Formats: sequence, structure tokens, C-alpha cells
Amino acid sequence: MTHSYGRHTYDVEERIRHEALGQTARRASETLAMQHIQISASTCIRTLRLMGKVNPEVRTSGFIGLDDFAQRKGHTYMSVITDHYTRQVVAVFDSRYGPEITDWIKAHPEIKVVTRDGSQIFAALISAASEQIMQVSDRFHLMQALKKDAVEPIKALLGQKKEKRPYDYPTEDEAYRYILGDICRMGDARHRKKVTEYYEVTRLRNEGKSIAETARLLGFKSQKVRRIMDTHMSRLLSERQKQAMEVAREMARIISSGLITATAVAKRLAGKVTSDIVHWCMKSVTERYKELRKEVRLHNKALGEQKKSVKVKASTIWNYIVTGKTTSERLLKLHERHPEVELVIQVCIHFRKMLHDEDDAPSMDEWLREAEHCQLKEIRGFAEYVRKDRKAVELACKTSFSNGLLEGTVNKIKAIKRAMFNRATPEVLRAKVIYGRLKWERNHHLN
Repeated sequence: MTHSYGRHTYDVEERIRHEALGQTARRASETLAMQHIQISASTCIRTLRLMGKVNPEVRTSGFIGLDDFAQRKGHTYMSVITDHYTRQVVAVFDSRYGPEITDWIKAHPEIKVVTRDGSQIFAALISAASEQIMQVSDRFHLMQALKKDAVEPIKALLGQKKEKRPYDYPTEDEAYRYILGDICRMGDARHRKKVTEYYEVTRLRNEGKSIAETARLLGFKSQKVRRIMDTHMSRLLSERQKQAMEVAREMARIISSGLITATAVAKRLAGKVTSDIVHWCMKSVTERYKELRKEVRLHNKALGEQKKSVKVKASTIWNYIVTGKTTSERLLKLHERHPEVELVIQVCIHFRKMLHDEDDAPSMDEWLREAEHCQLKEIRGFAEYVRKDRKAVELACKTSFSNGLLEGTVNKIKAIKRAMFNRATPEVLRAKVIYGRLKWERNHHLN
């Protein structure tokens, strides 16, 4: 009837497990109450946690798939293993790339084939378990990686991506140098000369130059350099210069944040100095960036006045790569107008043919040579990625295995998470995913 010190019979425990696995804890509690079994939602959760403490000991068919999923997107990730022949989830792990995955595979020497996405970390974990296991890369993920690397660069080659240039602003240090130069130019010629000499000597000494080197670089005598160094800055600066120096660094910060006009900067300073001092300190930086902003304005205006051409959508380009057919006249005449783009698209089409093992498909060596000579650096980078994972990609071309079953399993896990308002712990997820489809035998109990 029941185990030692048990509060429920085996039949009642079986019903609790069945209802808790099939629906949310609260609904399970209500359903069990209709069967005259008074169980709280918390008890249903505790039952699932007990079931999902560890992965069950099972024997696989030898052909499994490995994938990851988010328990909490952007924070916590887990992994799942599914048997390709029984189509059952056989293990769920609390981590994404933990050593427990390698340990689990080592404990199952019957495993011959593992399908996975393009993750090199998964590849290393599987290889660490056994070098004899054949790894198969998923065709869908390979095509998506190609799409990511190819479509947008192809649009750029067609001249469809005409990006406007943003306006440039000086960095804080650059703005401070311009402001300091304008402060030194306040006053009459004799005063400007003294202030400039003082700041030049100070700058060179701060850079680590000796007195003799400073004198040689500035064309002074060493005695004059020593005299300038002994002079206090307050004795050289006028009242206007002292006021400007007090706010120079703050002005530089304001300018680097995106305000380039003297009126706006004076308003931001809120009366700390007069507006005429602000206008004087910003003369150089305003003149310099006025020219740069004029160039950007003319460039952006020219982009708007260009004759609009018929654009080719990204989906149209990708459909042409996947099917080899298109109704777009511009794509059909690429070999005439854009022969370089036609070559790039042909590299992508050849990869698709090779991946699906079509009759006129090139060999792996031929495609790699073709891709490595492509003018797009993105395609060359994709070819390097394929070369590193060559064995898994070749098996993807020659076998019918894929990670489609794993993608469906991950979607099922997402549905379970949403039903539980994303509050399911790893133990609860493990129990629902592994045991949700199993039929419980009578007198079965998990210790």
C-alpha cells in the first residue's frame, strides 16, 4: 500500500506526480481536490523537486543531441540532451558548458553520434569525453551563420547602405587644449608671450624633459627656464585669465558632451563667468569644428539628393541564396552590373548545395578555396569557422542527423517556463521535461 512512514498510498503518490507533471502546481492542487486528495500547491512543487534532483540512469540508443536553453535569459543557462530514436529527453544539466556534461557522456560508452549547434565549447566537451564520438553540426545553424555573415555585406556591395555621417565632437582633453591656447592669447602681445612661455616650459617639464633639453627645444637659455619655473602662475595671469582657468576643465567636459556653440556653453555654466570670456575661450575649437561640421553637412545633403535606386530586400537576397531562384530583375542581371556581388552570391549558393549534398555541389576543399579568395572578409571569416569544425560540417552534409528535435524540445521548455511564470527551478524543469511524457508504473517510488 505504502512505504515506511508514508503519508500517502502508492496510488495517491502516482496521481500527485501525474497531475503535477501535467499542469501548474495550483491547477494540480485543484484537480486533486476534485479527486478528494487534499494537497497544496507547495506539496506538488516539492514532489517535482524530489523527482528532478538528479538525472535518471538510462541507456541511450547511441544517437543523441545536445543544446542549451535559458532558464533566465541573459543570466542563467542550462543544457539538455535528447535521444534521437526514442525522442525522449534523457538528461538536463544546471549549467551551459559545465564538466558534468563530459562526465555524463563518459558514463554512456554506447554513444556514437552527437548532434549540436556550432558551439566550439560543446565540441571540446564532447571530444574530452571521447575522441571516437562523431559530432554532427546542425545544418540550420550553419545556414543562419552564413545569412548573418553574407546578406548585409551583399547589400553594402550593391550600394544600398548609404549611412549618414554623424557630427564630430572633440574629446575632453582635446577641447581643454584648445581652450588653454585661447586663454594664453588673452591680453597684449607682451603678456601673451610670457604666459605662452610659462605653459610651454611647464608642458615639457611634465613630459619628463630636463632643464637643458627644455631650453634647447624652446631656444632659451637654461637660466631663463629656471626663472620661468620659479615664477608662480598667479603672478602671470590676468583676472580674466584666472576666471577662465577656473572653468576651463568644466567647459571642456560640456563641449565633449555635444555642445559646440559658445551661447549654449555659457548657458550651461550658469553665470560662473561672463559670456564674453566663454566666447573668447571657444574661438579655436569653434573655428576648427565649424569646418568639420560643414563637411558632414554637405556629405549628408548629397546622400539625400542622390537618385533613389530600386532596392533589393534582404529577404530577397537570402531567398535567392537558398533556392537559387528569384523574380528580382536586379539580382538576375548582377553578372552585368555587379560581377563582384554575383561571385559572392555564388559562393553562398555553392555552400548551400554542398550542405544539402546536391549532385552539382563542390567538394569541401573546392568550396574552402573559393570562399577564402572571396573579397568579403565576412565570407572569409565564415570559411575559417567551417575549416575549424570541418569534420562536423562534413557529417552534416553526408548524414540526415540534425538538431531539429532539440529545437522542439527547447520550445517545449519555454512553454513550461511561461506556464510557471518563469519561476521554475532547475529541479522542477528537469522533472517536467524528463518525466512529463513517461507513464508511471504502479508501486513506483523515488527515494
